[in-house]
Amino acid sequence: MAVGYPVVTADINNKAGALVTNLWQALDACRQFKLWLDDSAHNDSYLTALGFSAGDITTLRAAFADLGGTTGLWAVSHGTYDPPGTNNFFFNAKLLTGTNYAG
Repeated sequence: MAVGYPVVTADINNKAGALVTNLWQALDACRQFKLWLDDSAHNDSYLTALGFSAGDITTLRAAFADLGGTTGLWAVSHGTYDPPGTNNFFFNAKLLTGTNYAG
């Protein structure tokens, strides 16, 4: 008897499918949040009234432009944007993660 969970084909298939689905859904959620941020009702004055500083707003908007924008990771993953060079799409986003970002 082996210790821990056994590994069978179904486990690998389920894990692979779940990882792809989760990534797809996460990128779509970033895209939707980017569109929400871009809506004129959610302008800087609106965010400031909620308590965000100008610097926080800049970071928030930059993070989701990198992840869900037309030149962000969402667009790259959908084949609608080809970045001209090296790009760390998490450069701004990691600033939103507290101690949860390593790398």
